[in-house]
Order: sequence, then C-alpha cells, then structure tokens
Amino acid sequence: MNLARQEFHKKAHYYLALAITFSLPVARLTPIFISLMLLNWLVEGDFKNKFQSVFKNKLSLVFILFYVSHITGLIYTENMDAGVFDLQVKLSILLFPLIFVSRPIDSDKLKNIFYSLIGGCILAAFIMLSRATFTYITLGEKNFFYEPFSSFLIHPSYISMYMNLAIVWLLMNLKVSQFSTTKKINFISLLIILFFSVLIVLLSSKIGLLAMILMYIAFLIYVVISRKKYLIGVIGLFTIAVSVFVVMNFIPSLSGRINRSIEAVTSSKKDNTEKESTAVRMLVWKAAGQVISENKLFGVGTGDAKAELVKEYEKEGMVAAFEHKYNAHNQFYQVFVSLGVIGFIVFLATLLLPIFLAFKTNNTIYFLFLIIIILNFLPESMLEVQAGSMFYAFFNSLLCFLNRVPKNNNEQLTPSNL
Repeated sequence: MNLARQEFHKKAHYYLALAITFSLPVARLTPIFISLMLLNWLVEGDFKNKFQSVFKNKLSLVFILFYVSHITGLIYTENMDAGVFDLQVKLSILLFPLIFVSRPIDSDKLKNIFYSLIGGCILAAFIMLSRATFTYITLGEKNFFYEPFSSFLIHPSYISMYMNLAIVWLLMNLKVSQFSTTKKINFISLLIILFFSVLIVLLSSKIGLLAMILMYIAFLIYVVISRKKYLIGVIGLFTIAVSVFVVMNFIPSLSGRINRSIEAVTSSKKDNTEKESTAVRMLVWKAAGQVISENKLFGVGTGDAKAELVKEYEKEGMVAAFEHKYNAHNQFYQVFVSLGVIGFIVFLATLLLPIFLAFKTNNTIYFLFLIIIILNFLPESMLEVQAGSMFYAFFNSLLCFLNRVPKNNNEQLTPSNL
C-alpha cells in the first residue's frame, strides 16, 4: 500500500472515531459512522497483518468470543428472529475489537475523541433543554426531568452514563500549573463539569446519580491522599452533602423516586403487583434467577431470554413486568439467562481481565470507564440496546488497544498514564 493511501485511511479512521463519539449522545447517525469506519477498514486491506494482530492479542479474542457465544446461542434458540436482531444490536461488540486492535488510535489523539464526546453531550443537553423550554412555554408541560426530558433522544440512563465518562475525563485532566492559559482551561472544564452534573440531576437516572456521587468522592479521596489537599477534601465533601440535601428537598420528583427506591429495597414485603421501578427490578431479578436455575449450563438461547422471562412474570403474577415485557434489567442476569454459565464466564472475563490490565498498566481512564460500565450493568441490560452496546464496544476497544505515544511534560491533578 502506498504512503498516500495509507495516510488517507488512517485519517478517515480517526475522523470517523470523532464522528462516532460526537453522535453517540444524539444517537441518530452513529450506526452510519460505524458502518463507514468498517468500510474504511475493509477497503484498506492488509488483512494478513490485521488478523495477526487480532490473534496475538488475547483480550481481543475474549471480546470476540463473547459475541461468538451469542452466535452459538442461535443453535438452540426457538425465536430465531429475536436472536438475529440481538446479534445486530450487539454487532459493535464484534466489530470494534477487530478494528481497534489492528488499527489502534494514538494516545495523543485521545483527548480530541473525548472533546468530541463532550461536544456531543453539550449538543444533546441543548436539544433537551430547548425542547423542554419550548413545551413549557407553548403547552405548559414540565418536561425538565427524567424520561420526558430526554424522550426525543435516548433513555436518561444512557445519556447520564456518557456524561459521567466525560466528567471523569475532565476531572483527570485538570491542570495544576499556574499559567493563565491553564487557569482558563480549568475554569472552562469546571463549568462543563458543573453543567453536566446539573444535567445528570435533571435526567434523574438513579444509577447515573449514584455513579456521579461515587466518582466525586473517589476524586476527593485521591486529592486528599496523593496531594495532601485536606481543605479541598473537606470543602468537596461538604459541597456534595449540601447538593444532595438541596436535591432531596427542592426537587420533589427526584427525591420521591429515590425515597421509593429506598423503601423498595428495605421493605420485607414484596408485592408482585408493585409498579415502582426499583421494586419491579427486584421482582424481575428474582424471576431471572428462576429461569437461570432451570437452564444453568447453556441458558435459553440468544433469542429466547425475553420470552422465557415474560412466561415467568405471568406465572408469578408480576403485573408491571409482564405488561411491559421487561428484559432482565441487569446485564449479568441477562447474559446468564441467554447463554448459561459458560457465556456468563466469558462475559465476566470481558470485564475482569481488562480491569486487571488497566490497574496493572495504570491506565486510569480505562479503569474508571470499566467501573462506570459495571455500575450501569447492575440495574440495566445495557447491551440489549444500541445506545449501550455501541458506547461500551467503542470505548472498551478504543481504550484497551490504545497505541501509547510517549507524553511530554503534562502535569495533571489526577493520574492518566495512558
């Protein structure tokens, strides 16, 4: 391949990565950009070296094996149409390991990819705020919270997850230098962090809020331990406590959701007709556990998970779960129901092995990304919709297979040894 053509494909690969991250929060053009990235990868050729890269990297094989497990699950599924659709939704989980392990992005370009994600989140925020303001002025509807707030885009949990990753990146890259330009960068970063934090409150995703609070606490702990900034730690914890108090006392819709969730978790009585989201999730997890107990080894098949769960909901009189035909609302349960213990072990490997690698290599942003993902996997089957599978597959492969370029002098408040 001549150098000009090679450079063209490399630039196309990079610019399409920017387009994918920018479009994720608005979730309209992302599949098109992914298709174009795949097309660029195919047209580029050089398949011998590409597949050598795949087979030399054990983690890429683990990620691909997870998708292959779903293909295998088609062999014994009864609902082939649902199984094929599931493979389409999860196709990114196969494509991005193939693409990024053979054509990794240079680490010095990573900041621009995160700036692109931040830009996409800002665009999504503008769309949500504009729409909510317009409907309030014209119709008198208050659509500034939870699902009505993000209904034009995607579910609040997914946008909150994107914004939490953006906040993590911005926190990691706060500079401690005293130069005036750096102060301006810090000021803009802090404004964006505050803006996204407010947006996450408005989105009212409980796991999004919990992830954000845990992230801030972890950040403060790092500042106190590594930098000995005790005053910042105290002020930060006080700010978090005051913010939680204000939210719980002045945003009734959100505080009501949180209080009902706490009541559902702490209550000893479980009513199968309950419709509160956390209570329904707990019933759904119980039903998923029952389906798993009857299909331990191989699961029910790639296309039959929802059907088998719905049967269990009907059997147990779980009204809300049956009416809405919920999935397992937990990615770990979802995989176990579909693929059994074998698929579940592969799924755990796709999370635990990268966490070990990220910790060992001090790849902080990858480690924190995986923590955010795991937190979101607990109350949602994130990989059952493209908004979750594309986000996970893209950043998981991007950060795992990053081509590390030596850094110059780049002092930061938190470690980001990429």
